[in-house]
Amino acid sequence: MSEDRFFERLRADASALRYEPDASAMTRVSARIRARVASQPPTVAQLLASWFRPLATTLAALALAATIGIAFVPNDDAETIASNPDQISMAGDTYSVGE
Repeated sequence: MSEDRFFERLRADASALRYEPDASAMTRVSARIRARVASQPPTVAQLLASWFRPLATTLAALALAATIGIAFVPNDDAETIASNPDQISMAGDTYSVGE
């Protein structure tokens, strides 16, 4: 190895920046950790509900947006086809599309 003491100097310089919590902070942190460990894991129903509610809300918003879009977009395709039928010519015969 090398004789360079870079990492030792870096650790010594960084020790002043290291956070050392006081006794009250350590008590609060350890109490929160114990509370989280002691708490019961969610049931299957709670887990499904936590995923289903946002999914159902998203699908409802999409359905509402689609309904509003369909209501406000004019649907003149049937009138356009009936008034201007397209004609196709093949092998000397003329066919009308849209009648």
